[in-house]
Amino acid sequence: MIWANVKLIFQRETRDQLRDRRTLFTIAIMPLILYPLMGMAMLQMAQFTREHPTRVWLVGADNLPTDPALLVDGKLDPQWLAGERADMLEICSSEEQDEKFHDLVKQFHEEKSLQDGSEIVDQMIDRQMKQRNIDLAIVITQQRDKANSDTSQSIYLFHNSASDRSKIATERLYKILSRWKSKVVDHALADNGVPLSLVHGIKISGTDIANTTNRRAATWSKILPFIVIIWALTGAFYPAIDLCAGEKERGTFETLLSSPAGRNEIAIGKLLTVMSFSMVTSLLNLVSMAFTGLFVVSRMGGAIGMGSNALGIPPLSSLLWLLLALIPISALFSAIALAAAAFARSSKEGQYYLIPLMMISMPLMMVPMLPGATLDLGTSLIPVSGLMLLLRSLIEGQYAEVLPYVAPVCMVTLTCCYLAIRWVVYQFNSESVLFRASEKFGVGAWLQHVMRERHDLPSVGNALLLGVLVLVLGFFIRLAVQAQTPTSWFDIVKVTMVVLIATAGVPAVLMAMILTRNPLKSLRLRTCTVPAACAAVLAALCLHPVLTWFTAAVMYVYPPAADMSQFGEYLNGLIAQAPGLWAVVLVIAVAPAVFEELAFRGFILSGLEGLRNRWQAILISAILFGLAHAAIQQSIVTFVVGMVLGVIAVETRSLIPCVLYHATHNSITVLLSKVDTATVENSPILPWFLYSSDGVAYQYSLIPALIATAVGFLLLVWFVRNPAKIEEVATDKELPVDPTAILHQAHS
Repeated sequence: MIWANVKLIFQRETRDQLRDRRTLFTIAIMPLILYPLMGMAMLQMAQFTREHPTRVWLVGADNLPTDPALLVDGKLDPQWLAGERADMLEICSSEEQDEKFHDLVKQFHEEKSLQDGSEIVDQMIDRQMKQRNIDLAIVITQQRDKANSDTSQSIYLFHNSASDRSKIATERLYKILSRWKSKVVDHALADNGVPLSLVHGIKISGTDIANTTNRRAATWSKILPFIVIIWALTGAFYPAIDLCAGEKERGTFETLLSSPAGRNEIAIGKLLTVMSFSMVTSLLNLVSMAFTGLFVVSRMGGAIGMGSNALGIPPLSSLLWLLLALIPISALFSAIALAAAAFARSSKEGQYYLIPLMMISMPLMMVPMLPGATLDLGTSLIPVSGLMLLLRSLIEGQYAEVLPYVAPVCMVTLTCCYLAIRWVVYQFNSESVLFRASEKFGVGAWLQHVMRERHDLPSVGNALLLGVLVLVLGFFIRLAVQAQTPTSWFDIVKVTMVVLIATAGVPAVLMAMILTRNPLKSLRLRTCTVPAACAAVLAALCLHPVLTWFTAAVMYVYPPAADMSQFGEYLNGLIAQAPGLWAVVLVIAVAPAVFEELAFRGFILSGLEGLRNRWQAILISAILFGLAHAAIQQSIVTFVVGMVLGVIAVETRSLIPCVLYHATHNSITVLLSKVDTATVENSPILPWFLYSSDGVAYQYSLIPALIATAVGFLLLVWFVRNPAKIEEVATDKELPVDPTAILHQAHS
């Protein structure tokens, strides 16, 4: 790679982008005016959102105790307000109407006791409050106990939950009345010589030991990383569209490709350009937001919020961490956006790719903002989320706590950047990607094309369509069946078979019959050699120990939730009700192997082989296979198993070895969970392979497991070195040649 050419490409693309008014507006002008306009709107709207006084109608105030008094000169005593503004509570009364309303409340009390006709009384009270423009009505009644001649007061609060003003008034008065009631009780106890500690018991109080700086840092640590990353993505996407899809429309892309610069140099030059604009966009948004925030905060009293929740100026150290994180995150999003833009035929099509990219990125950005999200080994291995959690901890000043996770976060982030850049380079070296012709899309024309232009194997689009269909159907069907908790073994059988058939088996078979000319070939339902079938079974036996260790590692990194473990134990109890071990193996091991292989290694992998890169096809099918399983722990393990199954499927060109491997792997897992001490001791071979530290759960011994793993990898190498012969299929464009016809034509 000649870096001088990369520099020239970078300078050329940067100048072109700076001449584009739309790009300048999106990248530079909009961030500079967006936040000031938002700040002005906040200040203007503040006058409409200010607190309004609430009207409270107090009936029967003479029945209130006077030690201490709730009212002073018809107004609430300031000692009960505790920070509440006195002018926000307007106490009003209408003497000539109080008696009528008092009788109405008495009727309300009687009707509520009888539970008959109370709705009519509620409507009458509501009508009385609306006529007087009252937000809250408080009625104090006094009752005398005939047994001991004591009097007691009851306070009724009538509010309208459909009115915000009424809800606010209720919250204010409830707190005030609670404070006053507590003091009334204290005075009554003191007058009767009862110690307060005897009634109140142990006093509980709390103190926030975090200082103001730490509280503000904790708030900003959730906001700033999200803003920087979301704008890094947005700032990368639009320049990427213009540099690729835009140049295709303008007809200048071919001129650039015919220059002395190589494809890799063009790709890297454009990537640096997009990355620069991504970083500038994010920084301008950050600076504009900071200055606007300082102005708004100063106008609103120095901090936004009240008390300990006040949002002040973010710590200055956060700027350093954000700048360091912006470099790799901009490179990642720029590479992804550039690769997607290179695939687009036009700028309009390129803009459609922004929504899927945002949908994939947003969950990764939102997870770190949840209150319970913390940086640990598991979250540090999640792209984008781990980086945001690391930034959050660094902004909060937790340097010692995050030090062990810096390396995993950097490793994952740099690996994602490397893979994204490799994807960009691959896109620019693919003629089928760069010179995709524009076409109009119509549903009718597409259906006619699909039915008329059927081939023996599904297309890449058909394969991806089935993958998405399996995921969507699996999501909704699992929600439907999980609504009813299984109570017996037959419930487990029913749920398992319904999910497998409805989400994998039926869609794969139907799409193979409708969208292809040769359903058996599209599903890889062909025979295989005996050595291939035996090698698949032996590979499953040999690779099971290392996959078991990998599963344990995944469980350590991502420990299952307590309810998940309890539900697993509950299912194990139901599985114990099975009529025999053969039934458990058939339902849990063999059935998933058959139906899942039909979908993922059958139809989906056959279609993905149209990518002309078998490793890409295997990787994508394994990712879809992993996503089809709900739990993240199971998804990671099944992804690795899917990679192994993909290699076997591609090399043998048959589904039989895949089903045998899958069924053997699942069966060993089931059988290993049923192994007990008597089984191991009575076997001449198992004591060499298995051991137990507690006499209950058995594990693989280290040396035999390592030997078996080596044999398993050698078997995979054997599959790669001895692929099945590819059958030559005659297409409509390449018909078989008839020698007699050639001779006849030559003679004539």
